[in-house]
Amino acid sequence: MVRKIKAKLVLRLRSEGLTGRQIAAQGMSRTSVAMVLDAADREGIGWDDVAALDEADVYARLFPGRGEHDSVHAQPDWEKVQ
Repeated sequence: MVRKIKAKLVLRLRSEGLTGRQIAAQGMSRTSVAMVLDAADREGIGWDDVAALDEADVYARLFPGRGEHDSVHAQPDWEKVQ
């Protein structure tokens, strides 16, 4: 599973002509780089589409819904706690 790697950096390096292996050599796993590139291809997202976005927004566009889940524990009534 892809952790929150620097997806924006991956897309920038790809736009500069680097291969997946060359990008991974920058200190990321090849599997994670490949998953980011596959997601970008699937979603039709390139560097120009994400250049102005922050890292969290880029990750959310590439992997919508990932990391979101409801807590299995009941949440306190924060109004009463206040």
